[in-house]
Amino acid sequence: FAETRDLEVLIMALTSVYCVVLLLVGVISACQPPDCDNPDCGTCSNACCTLEFKFARSAETVYNDMVAYLKSGGNDKHYKFVNGSDLRPYKIKSGAEFMIQAIHTTKVHHYNDTLDFLLSSNPPGSKDETLVQGFSISQIYGAYCDDGQNYKNLVGYVKGLDIDFAQRRISGCKGN
Repeated sequence: FAETRDLEVLIMALTSVYCVVLLLVGVISACQPPDCDNPDCGTCSNACCTLEFKFARSAETVYNDMVAYLKSGGNDKHYKFVNGSDLRPYKIKSGAEFMIQAIHTTKVHHYNDTLDFLLSSNPPGSKDETLVQGFSISQIYGAYCDDGQNYKNLVGYVKGLDIDFAQRRISGCKGN
């Protein structure tokens, strides 16, 4: 009977340790506040977020500010500029003038998320207002729910530009 009792104590101890580990994994894997209050679950199969930002500046000025800020690492030093394109030679009727791609590495587990930005003058040809459509998607396969990380990638970056902006949600990142 002593062996049975020892086995029961061992099982209880292991169960307690397992519960603590699960709790810690949940806390550690969560998006690190602020700006984690708009999670997404599978909008793009993987978690993603699309937001639109409006700036009272020309597209060229906003583009240059965004590229410089990405190259500096952004507000958390975890952003990386990948590529930028000048679309103006193509005279796109919608007003699309620039594209930017970046990668954000999450703080805790160092997962990479891809960010794409499309900058358009509003209305087309305007030098007074720019619409930026920002898109973030989790790169890791199976990231069905993101705990708000893709929203944070976009909003945290744009806030760090220190330029007045208005924003609206286009898709994903619906929040609670």
